[in-house]
Amino acid sequence: MRIIFPFLLLLHSPLYAADFAYLQTLLQQAQKNLLSNHREWQILLHYQAEGNGYVSEVDDPKFFNAANGKTNPSAELAATLRAFFAPKQNTQHPQCKFIARYEWLKQQLAFKPSRLPSQPCPRFKEWLNELKPYGLSLIFPAAYLNNPSSMFGHTLLRIDQANQNEQSRLLAHALNYAANTEEENGVTFAIKGIFGDYPGLFSIMPYYKKVKEYSNLENRDVWEYQLNFTPAEIQRLLKHVWELDKIYFQYYFFDENCSYHLLSLLEVARPSLDLRDKFSAWAIPAETVRAIVTTPGLLKKAIFRPSNVTKLRHNLDLLSSAQQDWVQKLASGKINPKDSQFAALDTITRTKILEAAYDYLHYQHKQTDKTRSRRLRALLIARSHLPTTKTFSPPPTPPRPEDGHRSFRITAGSGRYGEQSYHSLHLRPAYHDLLDSDAGYTQGAQINFLNLSLHHPIGSSDLKVEALKLIDIVSLGVRDRFFQPLSWKINTGWERRQLDDNKPSLVYNTNGGVGFSYKPIAKVLAYGFLEANLDIGGALRHDYAVGLGSSVGMFIDIIPTWRLHLYAETQRFVLGHTQSLHDFGLEQRVNLSPNTALRLQMKRHYFAEEKAISQIELNWQWYF
Repeated sequence: MRIIFPFLLLLHSPLYAADFAYLQTLLQQAQKNLLSNHREWQILLHYQAEGNGYVSEVDDPKFFNAANGKTNPSAELAATLRAFFAPKQNTQHPQCKFIARYEWLKQQLAFKPSRLPSQPCPRFKEWLNELKPYGLSLIFPAAYLNNPSSMFGHTLLRIDQANQNEQSRLLAHALNYAANTEEENGVTFAIKGIFGDYPGLFSIMPYYKKVKEYSNLENRDVWEYQLNFTPAEIQRLLKHVWELDKIYFQYYFFDENCSYHLLSLLEVARPSLDLRDKFSAWAIPAETVRAIVTTPGLLKKAIFRPSNVTKLRHNLDLLSSAQQDWVQKLASGKINPKDSQFAALDTITRTKILEAAYDYLHYQHKQTDKTRSRRLRALLIARSHLPTTKTFSPPPTPPRPEDGHRSFRITAGSGRYGEQSYHSLHLRPAYHDLLDSDAGYTQGAQINFLNLSLHHPIGSSDLKVEALKLIDIVSLGVRDRFFQPLSWKINTGWERRQLDDNKPSLVYNTNGGVGFSYKPIAKVLAYGFLEANLDIGGALRHDYAVGLGSSVGMFIDIIPTWRLHLYAETQRFVLGHTQSLHDFGLEQRVNLSPNTALRLQMKRHYFAEEKAISQIELNWQWYF
């Protein structure tokens, strides 16, 4: 009776009245063929192996038809098949709501139209016709340190249409995954993002809006990678995106982030791809780009789209000092384009100056200003009266992101601190520091995450933690006569400090500062910071130390593979554990290959009046 009663209940349910016998046939066939074990099904449901079972990365219950569908692929497949037999309804039919699953199961089980009629999906067809999908591109805007969500870069997909060129592709649609939040506090966003406190959603928007955001507002260069996907594969991807409409994942800053979930879409499009398994611990956008574009046969073409500031800096560099003076005078309104001295210049020179002045004034035009608007209009009118000849060459194309060093770095070597020799081991999961090669990275930007330093004194069995920096960020914004960005730095974590005459002790340190950076000559970047410090630790008098300090230094590129860093730092702790510290040092890095380097560090450390100690360390570095 326990077997017959549920059967009779289902038989009289309007959901299965259409053809209950055929549903049972399909369920048996699906079970026989083990469809729930197929990779395509597990990709469509975002299942990942966990212990002896599976769990879906999707966290929204609306994505599943079975109550236990998040952890039971077989139950979800059976419930999905049952849902396809639902009668016509005013809301979206399950065959349309889960159209990618429907198409795959239809292909695997060869649905008979007479017994399982296909339902019309007008909303989906209208949406697809608006997109007009023909090609697929991976978009990588460069790292942007002023926004924690993009400090490692960002990735999105672009849905290209047929017969579009590099300019008309601005009218294509962008497919983006991001945390759904109005949070503007960067620290709060980063902390909550680490622990998955935000829902992550897919969205589609005009691509030109993203270009405006990245290139015009945030001044980020953009790489566009046209990928080799067939129209049928792109259709399959978009059908799955339709299933994900208003469906949320928990957004995690380091692993289940913007880049990671784009990989799952590419796997849906082409199930033979195995991209997500390469990023089990964290997914850094530049690394996901490398994984995609280095997959044989996947990359069609790479295009560099420089930001407005990159183009402006390049154009200004092509002008002489006297011509740059004209640009400043025109942009500031000290003269107008009709000035007799300016009009006496040759046509080509005036054209270049007017274009640069307009672009520079437009760059400064952050808010409505009638005076600036009038100057912009005057410059534009003056330029329109000159020949429409090409004036500036495009900015040079930098190395592509995937050509740079890998993010994870292991450093091993030997050193000497005072009279003690030691072996050293340094582990850095991510991602780039200022002494690393800039190829493929944003120049003047440093982000070190979870940088661990271990020392093993020779002749001892001890293994000491020298430092564990949770985060170490430096932004060296180069200042010149046209641009005046502030440089800034922030780092926090444990480090071993020389406290008076005592042995070095581990304290928790937070350091931050603001300053200026300049390029006095080519290949040299100089900087200076005013800084504040807070140390906390039991080895300190009163358990804390508060101080102020400063640092200056310069990076010198001797040759492309050899970089020097000279620096001097001073810190005076005036509250708690009072002490003055002074450091003078030289670091240098020599690349042996894109992912191996030698690094030599020498430092003289003054920790008390007339007391100092020297340190030297030579290391071999691997990036992978």
